[in-house]
Amino acid sequence: MSRIKISKKIVLINTASSAFALILNFSVLIWLQQYLLKRITPEEYSLVPILMSIIAFAPLLTMVLTQGIGRFITVAYAKGDDAEVGKICSTMFPILLTAGILLLGIGWTGAWYIDKLLYIAPEYVADAQFMMALLVFSAALRVVLSVFGSGFLVSQKLMLQDMIDVGCQLLRFIILFSLLLGVSTQVLWVVVAMVIAEIVNLTISTVVSLRLVPAQKIRFRGFHSYIAKEITSYGGWGFINHVADTVKQSFDPLILNKFASAVDVSVFYVGGIAARQLRLMLTPFSRPFLPILAAMYATEDFIKLRNTYLRATRYHSWLILVIAVPAIIFSNEAMHLYLDGKYDEAGLIMAILISVTVLNTFNSLGPAVVAAAGEMREMSLRYIAIHTFNLILTIILVVYLNFGALGAATATLIAVVLLEVTFMWPFCRKVAHTPFYLWFSEVIVPSLGLAIPSIIFCLIIKNSVQIESWGTLMLVSFISATIYIVLIGVFGLRQQDRIDIGRIAERSSEPVKTMLNYFSRI
Repeated sequence: MSRIKISKKIVLINTASSAFALILNFSVLIWLQQYLLKRITPEEYSLVPILMSIIAFAPLLTMVLTQGIGRFITVAYAKGDDAEVGKICSTMFPILLTAGILLLGIGWTGAWYIDKLLYIAPEYVADAQFMMALLVFSAALRVVLSVFGSGFLVSQKLMLQDMIDVGCQLLRFIILFSLLLGVSTQVLWVVVAMVIAEIVNLTISTVVSLRLVPAQKIRFRGFHSYIAKEITSYGGWGFINHVADTVKQSFDPLILNKFASAVDVSVFYVGGIAARQLRLMLTPFSRPFLPILAAMYATEDFIKLRNTYLRATRYHSWLILVIAVPAIIFSNEAMHLYLDGKYDEAGLIMAILISVTVLNTFNSLGPAVVAAAGEMREMSLRYIAIHTFNLILTIILVVYLNFGALGAATATLIAVVLLEVTFMWPFCRKVAHTPFYLWFSEVIVPSLGLAIPSIIFCLIIKNSVQIESWGTLMLVSFISATIYIVLIGVFGLRQQDRIDIGRIAERSSEPVKTMLNYFSRI
């Protein structure tokens, strides 16, 4: 029997805490960018994105060593095999320590010669060297300590990790605020505050993680080559998959910049904002499922695995579609209002890219299921094929057919429809032990099927009402969302959903309790 508890309450708490941490971090970044841009020169401000772009390669370079640790420790912990947990830590620690030292040496050498590697204004070279040295030290420390960081995941105490993250974010904000207002307005303090908060976070997180899972111990002569081979193989395919996705995401604006125009680059970026935010919104909803899925695979509880895959995917689809239906249909109106009538062509790009997000949500938990099962090689090969096809199609539509931003967006949609739907989804369903008919009846029908009335409503409004203000747009979007939510409550909820709602109703205030009881008894 698995030691990992499968609890809806734990998933909900971990999801809420992850969402809160995400919102706090985003809010701090919004304030920081606005504050600095008004008070320092562009040359000084540019140090942050330049150096952060370079240091972003650090986790990419060490992903081969670190990505599989959490998954293999989770599986061992779920089986109650503390000895295996110790073997994993003892095997990977000397490897990660060596990688951390190499990263530190290479990074500090690069920091010393930063003005030779990048164009840095002479007056900011010293600051850039110091900032880079701090960032490299933090990155190297994070690599070494990652072997002890799985305690929160396997014990399902992600809320505790989020509390530590939030506390360190507040510490970072206090330090940054004090330095900017009390010492001087310099971009240097951004990195100083960030690294101090990061080191405090790593220290606290490591101590707490070890207390949560004491089996994460280092033993001399505990190195096992077969464990290192399994983990690096898992991480290697994850690395390839990540590189393929990064190349695809980076090449769209680069191809447009080279073979189209600056307007196409801007239109593609602005049109994709809504789609990117919708994808980002799903992150807190997927993260708490990782240890649960790994535990189900470790104990071969494939019935619960299938039910979790179907329910989570259905919930994700509902969440996205309630926003996506009006966003797609009224995309032209939204872009017209957002950009004051400039670049109206971004509306079509927005509709296409949100449609891609909608399609992805019908298999939203699929990649997590595959990762939990350890089938990284098969998934990575499929993603490489999809991204390669997407890239080739983008080149054809943009370079040879001159379709600009529309060509890049269309290539993404075609690649998803032709390859991801037919090539990736069946594989994920197979790993999740879910037949097509069950997935269709439990995901597509109660999500996309119930969205049809909202789609019809929005199309009628679009062709009969002139939307010229945000107020009108928000009103019709609200009505569309209400229609969809009501239909979900009446026709979409399954018996287990209604049981869960009834339990929530028992702990709710009277007005909310009455409404929830109504849906739980339909």
